[in-house]
Amino acid sequence: MPVQKPTLPTGLSSGDLADLLNQIGKVDVYNIYAGVGSLTTAEIASIFESQAAINTELDSNFEEIGELSEKPFKAESKAEKLKTRHYQLEGKRTNVITVTIVGISEAKKNWLEDQSAGMTQLTFIALSKDKTQAILINGCRWTVDWSGEADGLYTQEVTTEFIGKTNEKVVFFNQIPETAGV
Repeated sequence: MPVQKPTLPTGLSSGDLADLLNQIGKVDVYNIYAGVGSLTTAEIASIFESQAAINTELDSNFEEIGELSEKPFKAESKAEKLKTRHYQLEGKRTNVITVTIVGISEAKKNWLEDQSAGMTQLTFIALSKDKTQAILINGCRWTVDWSGEADGLYTQEVTTEFIGKTNEKVVFFNQIPETAGV
């Protein structure tokens, strides 16, 4: 039987399918970089002021580790509550973040595992290929699990848990200008 044009369900035209495929092609791939330590509020503001500032920081203080996987993040935030007979009091807030990184060389996999064993604070920056979007996960201690190897490259899940607010721990940046002041 020869190949035939698919019959699309009602409400979906071939133009809609082309639009969907076009949008899928535009989904950004994120490279992920790791640095030892954490950033202050002032450093965060100056680094993410422009793409040029990000490039300078990445070249100076970060190492490219790999790329984010197709489903890269799992995040959970729970507030504990203290219950008495008459009152319910807010307790601490626990945040768990898991990042899945693909395309990691054996040397970088081993380095991440060593940092995890030493409970070193690491900062991760996930930066889109076009450098207009970034995600900062700042100064956390991570546990590392690796799963699978293909062509000498590994997939790793790095997980952190911290208590309190996320305002300087997890920061999202969108529409980062090429140069400062734009």
